Order: sequence, then C-alpha cells, then structure tokens
Amino acid sequence: MRSCRTPAGCAYGKQTSNIFANKIQWSPVKESFGIIIFSAAVAFIAFLAGATVMVFRVGPARSIYETLDTARMLLADEGDASVNDMHQLYPARYDEAGVTTYDPNRAQDGVTLVTGYRWQNDRWQAGIRLIDMQGSVLHQWTVKPEEIWPESPFTDHVAGQMNNPNNYVHGAWLLPGGDVVFNVEYAGMVRMDACSKVVWTVPYRTHHSIFRDSDGNFWAPGLNWRYKKNPDYVHPQPEFVDETMLQVSPDGEILREIFVLKSIYDSGYGGVFADTRKTMDITHMNDVEILDARMADKFELFDAGDILVSLRNLSTVLVIDGKTEQIKWRLQYPLVKQHDPDFEPDGSIVIFDNRDDMTQEGMRLGSTRLLRVKPDTGELSTVYPITDEQAFYTQTGGKHQLLENGNRLITEAHGGRVFEIDESGDVVWNWIVETRGDGLVPEVLEGTRYATELADFETAGCATN
Repeated sequence: MRSCRTPAGCAYGKQTSNIFANKIQWSPVKESFGIIIFSAAVAFIAFLAGATVMVFRVGPARSIYETLDTARMLLADEGDASVNDMHQLYPARYDEAGVTTYDPNRAQDGVTLVTGYRWQNDRWQAGIRLIDMQGSVLHQWTVKPEEIWPESPFTDHVAGQMNNPNNYVHGAWLLPGGDVVFNVEYAGMVRMDACSKVVWTVPYRTHHSIFRDSDGNFWAPGLNWRYKKNPDYVHPQPEFVDETMLQVSPDGEILREIFVLKSIYDSGYGGVFADTRKTMDITHMNDVEILDARMADKFELFDAGDILVSLRNLSTVLVIDGKTEQIKWRLQYPLVKQHDPDFEPDGSIVIFDNRDDMTQEGMRLGSTRLLRVKPDTGELSTVYPITDEQAFYTQTGGKHQLLENGNRLITEAHGGRVFEIDESGDVVWNWIVETRGDGLVPEVLEGTRYATELADFETAGCATN
C-alpha cells in the first residue's frame, strides 16, 4: 500500500493515475516493460546528474559539502539532543562499568584524569574527573562553555556555535594544586582551578590536545577560518581551515603560532594537498608535542625543541624544526587517520593508528594499533595489540601514554574505555564509563595517569559542583 505524507497528496496521486489510464491503453506486458525501461532511464539520468553535481560541486552540491564539512568538523549544534547523540554517544560495547580489572602488583599506581561527559541534572554535560585505582571519583571539574563564554570572542561564520552546553573537553593537563588546563573543542583554551573557577581563557579556536613542554608552556592545535583563496596553495577553495601549532604561557599569553600549511609548502611538500578538494578541513591537526632535551640525544635526526605533529585528514605525522619551522621528517603510509604520536625515550615514535575504515564496527583494515617507527631507519613494528584476542577499535579519537613502569595507558574513545597493559600486552587495569540507561555510552576523549600526590589539593572551600 502506498504511503502518503498527507491525504491531499494521496488524492493527487490517484487523480494523476486516472488521467494517464484514460489517455493510454497498454497491454499488461507492454505496460510492465515500458515502466521498467522508463524507470531505468530516469534512474540513469538522475545518477549521471547527481554524480556530476556532487563530483564537480556545481549547483547546490558545494553548499551541501561545505555544510557537511563544517558540521562534521566543528559539530556546531545548538543544543539539539539528536545532534549531540550523533557524535558523543555510542552503543555500549561492554556490560560492566567502573574498574573491572585491577592488578595492584603490575599496574602503575596513581590517579587518572578522564575527560568526556558526566551525568548531571538529568543530562550529559562536559566534565573532567579524577579517579583512583579503584575507580572512585576523587574530584570533578564542572565545564559549562555557555558560562565560560557568555558571548563568543570570535567573528567567523560559526561564532556563537561552540560556546554551547553540548560542547566537550578535548585535551587536558593536570597541574599541582588542582588547576587544570584544557580545550573546549574549537571554543578555546581554559585554565580552571580546583573549584571550577576560570583563571584565564585564550580567545583562539584550540582543539584536540594539550601538551606541556619543559619550560611549563602549553601547546595545542589552533584553527583559523580563511575566506579568501591563497594563490600560493594548491587547495582550490576560497574557504578553508588554516591550522596552527599554538604555544601558550602558564598565564594564558599566546607566545607563538606556527602555521602548518605554510611549513608544509615552504618545505616543498605542497603536492600533498592536491587531493584535498572535497573538504575545507585540509589537515585536521589532532596533536602537537615538543621533543624534550632529556631524550633528544636518542634521536639522530632531531633536536630538542622540534615539534611532532599529527595531521589526521592527511594520515600523516610530521616532525617540524622548532627553529626554522621546516619539515625534517614525515610518515604517511601505512597510517590511517591516526592520533597521538609520542616521542619515546628509546628514540622511537609511537603512534595511535586508528585504521579508520569509515565504520563504527571497524577492523576491516585490522584493529586499531599502537605503531612504533624508528625515524632514522623507517623500521615499523606493532606495540599493541600483540594477539588477535587483544584487538580493539576506535574509529576516531584515542590516546596512549607510556607509564613509568613501562606499562601503557590506552584510551578507546568510542568504547568509553581506558585500560592499562603491561609489556606483554596483558590488561592490568581497566575502567569503563557508565551507560546512561539506554544502552549508549559517552565517548571518553582522554585518560591520563598522574602521580598520586597530584590529587592532594584543597577543595573544602569549593561550592558543590
């Protein structure tokens, strides 16, 4: 039975059918054959027209692509629950919640800072929490973007769309005394004290990660919208995202910004952008880290102060000279939409290689993995998983941390899970976020282990969060 949106629509369809029936008398066989031929022709023409429009971005396709690019990249919703669910909530993969595995003899003792969402006032909202090894919440910071920025500090075309209640924390660093520095995604960097009081904000669209260098300064990816085509760039669209490596002082002062597109072009690698015409979000930088002097002598190709950068949309990791801002080294194949490359004390770089296959279930390209590369030789090896039974997957997001005892803390973002493995790959600590009661869990963007003493700060005078 044919479905109609309105009774009037059904009446119109019936009337139209009668008109054609009265004018043309076909035999059943001819009628069926004619309908098939006509339908196939219409479908083929529609396909050609649609393909032309979408491939070459003529007519409405350009606006459609740009709208989708913006929505996917910035998640610029205005409080609509369905949009919120689309990105931050996923089907639960695990039946339990909290700490489900803990081997005190093999796990690295400490406290874990978790960023993601928490249930409060009958809704999920952005939050940061500090948990102990048993999973008990030691402290929570309340993050309300709409109160941090009652008015947007930006004038670009998405101004006012990121300082909303549905935005989230992406990248955080815990400081002694209970202060925490973090990004509200694409809204700005914030320093907040133990009582959830804002100490300072940086009016720059920072996102994805926070790294603190040996001088105490913070580094994060930053975003700038450009509305005029740069004639020196291969990318053809007049509107594009120009990303930076941003350095911020402990007092919230911007000390330096290094434009990654400029570094790539100045280093002679501009050709990598030839196939980026379908997105304004050319690079999608998701990590910036600095090579510490204490391990620099382990890297023959690099010097202290060099900058490690992850560009997800190019499936590329770069090391950029901290002085000249030129590219010293890059790795592309076999990475697939990777996150969080880290310099390690043995002279290698370990990368959280998502192997995004464009599905939530994943694993068509193999599981997500921690991939080790020796920059001087190009040698590649898999750190984890070691066996098929250890396989895990997160399409986007995810981080890893090398701990003092040689273990690794891994964030499986879409699974809402943070787990610790020893050097043999055995899980020695496992924490899973709680569900919201309908089989969905909020993604966990980061789990980072800190020394126990960093949880020793005063909160007696704080108002209840």
